[in-house]
Amino acid sequence: MNSKNIIISIVIALTSLVLFLNCGDKSEKPAETSAPAATEAASTLSPELQKGQEIFLQNCASCHGEKGAGDGAAAASLNPKPRNYKAPSRQWKNGNSEAGILKTLNNGIPGSPMAPYKFLGAENIKLLAKYVVHLSQN
Repeated sequence: MNSKNIIISIVIALTSLVLFLNCGDKSEKPAETSAPAATEAASTLSPELQKGQEIFLQNCASCHGEKGAGDGAAAASLNPKPRNYKAPSRQWKNGNSEAGILKTLNNGIPGSPMAPYKFLGAENIKLLAKYVVHLSQN
């Protein structure tokens, strides 16, 4: 293997490690500095949306950002960049309807860092999809 292939392999390995550490299921609660804002916003949400928000903050915010603007901590290292939920529906691979978001959560987006989230279970995926729709509209 020449040095160019070694460098490419190292870059791919490091990018994969960053994605693994920053995206996906996190058992930790969000940092306390953001807790007051999240709690304040959650108090105006229905219990269903509150649960969806909790799932979102644990699994999606590291890439998509707390408000769904595609500006999470891991976003800088991703190509393509994470979806900004305020983008027009025509820019969403599967649309910004609940059905389209469910398709994305169940199947991921091939050729992108968006992985499937079936491991969350059908009920949690539905709650998460409802919350993503809420973020896209608010």
